[in-house]
Amino acid sequence: MSGRNKFDRPTKLSQLTLRNGYCLAPLSTRTALFDGEVSRNDCYFHQLHAQNVGLDIVGSAYVQQSGSTTSGSLSVADDSKLPGLRQLAQTIQKQGSKAILQLVHAGCMTNKIATNSLPILAPSAVAAPHGSGELPEAVTTSQITEIVDSFGAATQRAILAGFDGVEIHGANSFLLQQFMSPLTNQRTDEFGGSLANRVRFPLMVAQRVLQVAKQARRPFVVGYRISPEEIATGGLPLLDNLVLMRLLAGFKIDYLSLSLHDYQQQPVTMAKSQTVSEVIKAEIGDLPLMVAGGIKTLADVERLATTADVLAIGRQLMVDPKWPNRYRNPARLTTAKQLTAWDTGLPQQLFKYL
Repeated sequence: MSGRNKFDRPTKLSQLTLRNGYCLAPLSTRTALFDGEVSRNDCYFHQLHAQNVGLDIVGSAYVQQSGSTTSGSLSVADDSKLPGLRQLAQTIQKQGSKAILQLVHAGCMTNKIATNSLPILAPSAVAAPHGSGELPEAVTTSQITEIVDSFGAATQRAILAGFDGVEIHGANSFLLQQFMSPLTNQRTDEFGGSLANRVRFPLMVAQRVLQVAKQARRPFVVGYRISPEEIATGGLPLLDNLVLMRLLAGFKIDYLSLSLHDYQQQPVTMAKSQTVSEVIKAEIGDLPLMVAGGIKTLADVERLATTADVLAIGRQLMVDPKWPNRYRNPARLTTAKQLTAWDTGLPQQLFKYL
């Protein structure tokens, strides 16, 4: 690397020192075994894609079977998964990258195949705005407590497995976002209605994860991934999420990760001439910000130099694991059509969708 920009240099992410500011974004590769066990394909995929990044986030490990996002997802729901998770963390770290495990509960964004016929749970008995369309059950207060406990237990397993941190998945219309959104949260108790009530569950999860993370006795970070706003009528506005972000910063979360379709997109629910990431950066101050969304070229990287602390790369790294080493020269970039499924570490049935 030529070191032309800050992302090419060693980067601090709270307690972690990354060899560069590029991150393999959390991806749902659907390559785990039928019971959520780490597979050889999982290890091969991350071995291949961790070689040129400073951080590798393993996507969508479910904390409860009822929270599995899809068949083929990784599980961190019980101790039997520890040997495979430990092997996966070591595989990533041997490539020189730090390894973070993303923790998720899908809420209503799943189906009975993924949950192994367990009930689909959500804040309210309201079908997901998109996805399977199966009607979920509204979680009880005791089930909410169980889910919070599951996030804590999953964090403990990530520590035991040797990961360098965890990322709470509060984006992509999964359970934490469902509690924030007026479209999916129609509760009338202390978890619904006002913004003060709707932030309660995400903050309970964050607080529990942060408490457990302190037990690591080594550098171990906690991030939070968030979809900034919902554009559907009556959906979650950016202003509400900004309140949540400020509260998370007050809880001393280690970083915030933005799940964006395009890093240049502007707010839909606020009248701002800045990009979404610029608006958020101005609000959260010194809290490290990870930005994703269509980052492909040197121009993209340079545009984000004043906004992002870490760049999360998904699609581009999937089709070209060596992208951080050669993205500056467009003539040398590899396209998806020039690669095989073996090159990307993806099963053939998934590679065809790139």
